[in-house]
Amino acid sequence: MTYGRTYQDLINYNPLMKNVYYEYEKKKKNDPQPPRFRTHQLVKIPVLFDEPPDAQPRFRWVTSEWSTGSPTPEMKLWDEKLRFTLGRMQGGY
Repeated sequence: MTYGRTYQDLINYNPLMKNVYYEYEKKKKNDPQPPRFRTHQLVKIPVLFDEPPDAQPRFRWVTSEWSTGSPTPEMKLWDEKLRFTLGRMQGGY
């Protein structure tokens, strides 16, 4: 018997996984540099020794490096409350 979860099962478990979020860097006044942004994405943490019937998947926010340019239209604006939402859902560890 297999207890493996598909990617679609994980998205149903946590719908935040299907989105990529972006945030702009806070600029100082009169800064000549072009605007930079970075992305945040929710990914599953691979855990080796979970008991399959009772195991709940663990998630982590992955943040990219700052880059120039502009985000794509599919990306959503980042809100720091999303990070706290994940902490309330799966608890601190």
